[in-house]
Amino acid sequence: MSSALAGHRIWITRPRNQSAGLRSLLEQVGAIPVLLPLLEIAPPLDTAPLQQALQNLDNYDLAVFVSPSALEKVFEHLPCPWPAGLPVAVMGPGSAARARELGIPAVIQPTGQFDSAGLLTEPALQDLAGKRVVLFRGESGREELPQTLRTRGASVDCIGAYRRLPPIFDETRLVAELAAGCDGIVVSSSEAAQHLFRLAGDKTRQQLQSQLYFAPHTRIVETLRGLGASSVRLTAAGDAGIMASVSHYFAPDSGPGNHREEQQNVG
Repeated sequence: MSSALAGHRIWITRPRNQSAGLRSLLEQVGAIPVLLPLLEIAPPLDTAPLQQALQNLDNYDLAVFVSPSALEKVFEHLPCPWPAGLPVAVMGPGSAARARELGIPAVIQPTGQFDSAGLLTEPALQDLAGKRVVLFRGESGREELPQTLRTRGASVDCIGAYRRLPPIFDETRLVAELAAGCDGIVVSSSEAAQHLFRLAGDKTRQQLQSQLYFAPHTRIVETLRGLGASSVRLTAAGDAGIMASVSHYFAPDSGPGNHREEQQNVG
């Protein structure tokens, strides 16, 4: 990794329990990671459906985790070892690596586009006739993925494994961090982007709109631009991908022409 990041203040806006990997990578090259979690992850209000699903995992043919938070929260509540014959599907390389660390041998992940659309292109998810699928997600998840799995013949149980809550800090903290300096903001979800701008008054909003953002998905890029952000860079997925993209941006040989080309590719 390039030492060109040394001394740069990079905001990480992920939930606290998902920030350690990227924070460590930034610290290794001398950058200053600033943890500003724009989402707090909490247990579901009613844990009974989650507990019931976990007690009956042997009845399923496939488990799908829509986010790292779903994976972590399920394993916090898991009453016994993961069934050896139950494969898991996840959205990206970070979740796949974490699933293997947790002892899951069979992991399905997209090979190109790291989201539900990419996952749905995987061969293992094409013919699901007669299959029972448990899908772990936040309490208010999108319906496209479970609906598509059902059209392919699966019986799908959607289980809320966690709730997403607004950040616990306010505009005062935001103003203080902007005053201390901000060289880039990593935003990992559209909901987090919306929370960030919702915290800001008019003057602070203008400051936020002029900051440099890094986002690992085109949907997040579009959300940030819709909120008025003028400089948004699409990154690769996962901690390593985000780090590589941020490092490339600040590298001495990455001139303005390269930055313009990168921005055009995500519009």
